[in-house]
Amino acid sequence: MSVTVRDITAVDEARWRELWTGYCEFYHTDMPADITDDTWRRLLDDGTPDMFSLVACDEGGTVIGFTNCVLHPNTWAKAPMCYLEDLFVDPKTRSLGAGRALIEAVRERGQRQGWRHIYWRTANDNATARALYDKVAKDTNWITYEIDL
Repeated sequence: MSVTVRDITAVDEARWRELWTGYCEFYHTDMPADITDDTWRRLLDDGTPDMFSLVACDEGGTVIGFTNCVLHPNTWAKAPMCYLEDLFVDPKTRSLGAGRALIEAVRERGQRQGWRHIYWRTANDNATARALYDKVAKDTNWITYEIDL
């Protein structure tokens, strides 16, 4: 079975929300509805070019996964960087290669648009995702720190 990747559209809203809920549950996050609503709005807003979302679809056109990305400037290069902030594939379809296809589609976009690099984070114990990530990217020696405001 093949997987295709495309930009998200308004008709994907119900399925994106379903997958988003699964993603938040995976990370044990109770996402407030207004944050989900705002994220959805910004992903579709042409006036917010620094955020975009891609979806992976099965052969029948059903959305089976998504990635939400944020472009931003950086101090080490003139080209922007892409933070691949969220990536989730329906657990029932993970063997189809949708995660890899989504990452490769982001990579291709970055190459076309001249980004400096793409980066992302995952939980240390997310062994399933890390098995893929170790094949498509290099692990770094950077540790993430956060300050909640």
